[in-house]
Amino acid sequence: MVATTEWAAMVIDSLLSADGLAVLMAVLLGCFVKGALGFGLPLIATPIMLFVLPLPEIVAILALPITIANIQQIWLNRKQWQILRQFWPLITSSTLVMLVGAPLMVAIDSRLLGILIGLMIALHAILSSFPRGQFQNRSLSSKTMNHLIIPAGIVSGILGSLTAMYSFPSIQLFMIMQIKKDDLAMLLGVFLSFGYVALWLGISHAGFPVGDNLLLSALMLIPTMAGQQAGHMARRRISEKTFRHIVHFALACAGFTLMIRGITSLT
Repeated sequence: MVATTEWAAMVIDSLLSADGLAVLMAVLLGCFVKGALGFGLPLIATPIMLFVLPLPEIVAILALPITIANIQQIWLNRKQWQILRQFWPLITSSTLVMLVGAPLMVAIDSRLLGILIGLMIALHAILSSFPRGQFQNRSLSSKTMNHLIIPAGIVSGILGSLTAMYSFPSIQLFMIMQIKKDDLAMLLGVFLSFGYVALWLGISHAGFPVGDNLLLSALMLIPTMAGQQAGHMARRRISEKTFRHIVHFALACAGFTLMIRGITSLT
């Protein structure tokens, strides 16, 4: 009985600490965005958590929430499974690269690379929000975009190995290819879950004590499920055009947050 009381007190103290509250807020917001847009948990939560925690610890804490959130997302959009036929090379290449390269995250200071990724994401989001107009006829052909699938996966894997932000440039390619929102939700569910499992295994192999964060990671499953479901319900009421505007806005916010975090950490 005493042991149970002590364990409960430890859980409460963990959640009520500054770090615990930051993690809770980040996961809840990230899961709501993910439920609405098909992505967003690592993209939104990681920049917020970087203000209080080192990157490998963030990966360890987000492991269970991201895995469960993506399994839920895959199930909710299971009828769109055929989209995987086109993009399995991207998913495979990015996962394999991160599985091998993730141990670098434990040893390398990736703040400058984080600033660069944030800049590229923000620029893409801003430019994508403008009307295409005269540039419509200059867009890439379907054949050219299909040739970019594997390179995009490899680049995402390399950047993910260093920063845990492996959405760029794969999500940007998905947006350019104008994948429908339900297909995108299914695709991102698989892409993001495989990627994060690879990152977790990579840092674990490098000796980072991922087990130390297992309790906090498990506790984050509650806001994960609640935020994901709320976001999924909201997405059903969003038109295709509005959906894409929200995607670009979320990307811009994440990009600027990454840049601010990287710049402030260098001063």
